[in-house]
Amino acid sequence: MIGSYHIHEMLKWILFLCFLVQIDCRIGCKGLTGSKVDWFIVYKLPAGEKNANQGKAFLYVDSKNPQWALSKKDIEDDSVAVGATVKQIYKREPTAFHLMYSDDGPNTKADSYRGHSKGVLLFDSSTGFWLVHSAPNFPPTASYAYPASGVKFAQTFMCVSINTNDLGNIGDQLRFIQATPFDQNLPAKFATRFPVLRNVVAKQSLPQSATVFTSVKHMKTVDGVVIHSFAKHKKFQKDLWHDLVAPEMGTNLAVQSWLNGGAADLHSVCTSQYSVYDMKTVTVPDLTFNSSKDHSKWAVSDTERVPLVCVGDINRQKSQLSRGGGTLCIQSVPLWKTYRSTVSVVEPCKTNGIDHWIYFLVILVTSFFILGI
Repeated sequence: MIGSYHIHEMLKWILFLCFLVQIDCRIGCKGLTGSKVDWFIVYKLPAGEKNANQGKAFLYVDSKNPQWALSKKDIEDDSVAVGATVKQIYKREPTAFHLMYSDDGPNTKADSYRGHSKGVLLFDSSTGFWLVHSAPNFPPTASYAYPASGVKFAQTFMCVSINTNDLGNIGDQLRFIQATPFDQNLPAKFATRFPVLRNVVAKQSLPQSATVFTSVKHMKTVDGVVIHSFAKHKKFQKDLWHDLVAPEMGTNLAVQSWLNGGAADLHSVCTSQYSVYDMKTVTVPDLTFNSSKDHSKWAVSDTERVPLVCVGDINRQKSQLSRGGGTLCIQSVPLWKTYRSTVSVVEPCKTNGIDHWIYFLVILVTSFFILGI
């Protein structure tokens, strides 16, 4: 039988070996090489397009490489990016906290009552990751795989490595959006340290006495990058992008979200304060595709003054006004330039205001200029 002294010595050797070979043993986001990164964004391409590998290819950016790179491996591979990150959960460490949540999980019926939100969390006592995504039926609970239901349309994944101290803030956001857990492990030490996680796991939303239905949290990644988390409860009854993100950050937005199906779209909205434009066409390196082939939810500001990029999980449709949802945002000029060049065509506002049409034309001209077409 191994005594506590020997276990302690073994742990010391493990930590020493990690240092010796420069391996970061902490939990966090994993990049294209499978090594830890501060944050990354993956844009899985739609099926039927050039270089899309039947809908399994993906573009990648991270904290050190903010320009689109086409991965040599596909989204099904568990050695890179999304797969390498999520795979950490399947070790099933009993002392680690993990949570998988989705309104459309792999083994559950789609829930249209609770939040329209999808994500994965894994934390040890010091660090962890938060992965926000748009893919239905993802991830599996037993081992890593990518679902067939997520292949046809484009999808987005954003991962941030975060210190465990911020897990309470994340829990607050999940409670606002009414996240639906479908697989979790909540050790007693985490439940004691962050009581809100008990509410999240038990699917307990805000109390009946609540009068505030939005929440904005400003946190930092492990490397100190500020991330902005926006969450809305169903009782907010407004659009996340136009009525929360735009005024909070003081900027206009171009938003890509799912606008297919029978639900009524909100369409581009232009006001004297802030304007939010629905994207119609997306352009990435060597590929342009219509929004109708894109199930992702992301946004980019219209000015470098506020170089904002957001990845979320809720659409700009009227049915989504009465659903919880959220988004994670980063301010980075290099990343903003990458995403700004991705905006190809937006829907103009249905007004006679010439300023709105000018903005529409500026988007087209700027995209051509940035892409060098």
